[in-house]
Amino acid sequence: MLTDCDSEQGERINGAKALPPAVLKAAERLVGHRLGGTTDEGEPDVWLCHTVCELGATRMSETLAQMRAFLEANPGEVVILFIEPYVKPADLAKLFKEAGLDRYLAELSRDEPLPTLGELVDSGKRMIVFTEKDADGTYPWYLDGFSFVQDTPLGATTIKELSCKRERGDADSPLLMLNNWADVFPPQLRANRPFQTKKFLLQRAHECERKRGMPVNMIAVDFYDQGAVVEAVKQLNDER
Repeated sequence: MLTDCDSEQGERINGAKALPPAVLKAAERLVGHRLGGTTDEGEPDVWLCHTVCELGATRMSETLAQMRAFLEANPGEVVILFIEPYVKPADLAKLFKEAGLDRYLAELSRDEPLPTLGELVDSGKRMIVFTEKDADGTYPWYLDGFSFVQDTPLGATTIKELSCKRERGDADSPLLMLNNWADVFPPQLRANRPFQTKKFLLQRAHECERKRGMPVNMIAVDFYDQGAVVEAVKQLNDER
């Protein structure tokens, strides 16, 4: 598995090479070669990974197939994806179509009130796809994420460094996302444990709702299955 650094959207490797030298060397020892190296072997494909695919990746087509199966098995659920893309929108559109998800994709307008979850369920359009960039209108379901979403600052390595201030998005972006993880590389379960206790998650959600004057709609975490994020979110939903 190699990150394609020569592709049009392959700039992610530059972020990896900006890592501290010791961290970069450790990562290259782990994978056994220089990050972003080249090879004539294998066929290009779209993978889900973070920073560089050499450190762990999942074929996107497989994950989309799982999501389609989930939507089919759970007709009352809505799925939101927020993509940090480093491939062309056309490549992503092809994958969504091949996965059979195109019939679920919601087309939202920033100039109109957002539909309720119930309205999305009734319409059958139960998958929302936000992107950090490249939403040029070619695919009306491929939505400019930070037009719809405002979030909180990145970079916290401890819970004391977290803030409720607005980082990205506009002051009138209708959805609020909390960035709630230890911003260390590579991601560390031990560093993230204090971020994911039920008590802290509820406390932070309530605090940010007061300060921002809007409900929390999404909580972004690392190691979602190793903490109490699901339990905390269920309680937040019950409170509403």
